[in-house]
Formats: sequence, structure tokens, C-alpha cells
Amino acid sequence: MNKADGPRFDLAEVHSAAAEGRVVSGGTRYKDKLLPLVGTLSNMHAFACAVLQELRPEDFIDFQVYPGGTVMDAYGIAISGALQQRFGIEGFMTWYVKFTVEVDDEGKQVLMASLHGAEHPLKRVGGTIPVAFSRRNT
Repeated sequence: MNKADGPRFDLAEVHSAAAEGRVVSGGTRYKDKLLPLVGTLSNMHAFACAVLQELRPEDFIDFQVYPGGTVMDAYGIAISGALQQRFGIEGFMTWYVKFTVEVDDEGKQVLMASLHGAEHPLKRVGGTIPVAFSRRNT
């Protein structure tokens, strides 16, 4: 499995689910690294939804199949300045995002997502992006 195989989940559907808040996010790195940046659990959820809405096809890295058969798409994104400003995290640009899609009791897609600041350059379909952090203006 590699990038040439493409993502497993349709990005338009991912954007729609994220816009409607149908996202469950978690993971140890996610909580440990994001909560200090955005301050509250509700901000963490809103941030995850906003980042998922900014994903583009060229941000795709690869997909992974976990034990038990869960498939997750992985993306690397340099989030917009507007998004950084909205959440008060100016300078934290490069993020690693992975998610899978499940269907809830009402038949709607729900994203099970995790994201954290990139720890190394991310090799994406659209080219490698460096880990990019800059200082805030104080």
C-alpha cells in the first residue's frame, strides 16, 4: 500500500462531516499536545473539525490498516494563518492528521480522528512539507 493507491475516504464527505461537527477525536498525543495550546476540550473538538475541513487532495500521505482491519487515511497539512489565529496558536503550522470513517445509528458518517503537530517532514502527494513553527509576535 502506498500513496499511489490513494485515500480510502472521499474528502468531500470528510469536509461535510467535519463542517457538521460529526468528529470524534482523541489519542494520547492529540490530548497531551493540543489541550495546552487551545485550552479546552470544546476548542480541541472545534480545532479538529476546522483542520479536517482544510484538507486537500495534495495533503494525502498514505493509508494504514491496523490490526482488526481498521483503515485510516493520513494527511500532512500546513494549516492556514486564519485557522492559527482563530485558535490562538499562531506559528504552529504543520500538522499530521489521520482518520477513519464510521457510520452512526442514524446512518451518518462520523470521523474518528487524531491529529498533532508534525514531528518530522511529511512526504505527501503534493510534495514534502517541513515541520514549520515560528515565533509568535508578543
